[in-house]
Amino acid sequence: MKVEMIKLSEEYLEAKVSGCSEVMMNAIRRAILEEVPMLAIHEVFIFENPGPMFDEILSHRLGLIPLKTSIGKYLPIDSPKCAEASEERCFTTLSIDVSAGNEPLTVYSRDLVCKDAEVYPVYGNIPITKIPPNTRLRLEAIARMGRGKMHAKWQPASLATYSFTEQPNVFIFKLESTGSLPALEIFKQALEILRDKFKTLMDSVTLPGVEEQSGEEGASSGGGVG
Repeated sequence: MKVEMIKLSEEYLEAKVSGCSEVMMNAIRRAILEEVPMLAIHEVFIFENPGPMFDEILSHRLGLIPLKTSIGKYLPIDSPKCAEASEERCFTTLSIDVSAGNEPLTVYSRDLVCKDAEVYPVYGNIPITKIPPNTRLRLEAIARMGRGKMHAKWQPASLATYSFTEQPNVFIFKLESTGSLPALEIFKQALEILRDKFKTLMDSVTLPGVEEQSGEEGASSGGGVG
């Protein structure tokens, strides 16, 4: 498979992919949307919420805010090590603590403060909720690494698609990141995930006659030495 970049920026990738089938292109697309891990808010603890939005809806909105993800710093939520609640590499914490003055206050994603300075909302101008005058919104949240197959909030790309060209086995692949991860990094991770899956599959497959043939060759070699 050969990949030639047509357009590349932090959040957008367009590439010409040749030497593979549409089945492989769809596998790459699905790996991007379902397998590449990223950070998202997973648990929310609300202490004061005077706004008109129910706690459940507020938590859902927080979960969909894209967070800048530090590559390799945190372990995915499905990692065996993350079964231990005290494993610090499995999560980071964020909080909001804002008060309104004499006027209603709109709370934005930039009001989210993370314990890890490398993790922050990709876009700071996303409205979260409004609170009445002279009130306070106070909450804490836990962000974890997850995969898109678990929940859409963990999908690192808002666009992952491919189109055909006039040439056989040549496609144009387009990927647009949510901003949590660079577009090129998402593409690379998807390829690495597929490679590991294929290797695991091949290592687990036993073809008929292979073991018997290997045994005969070993016996023949042993007789020659004697």
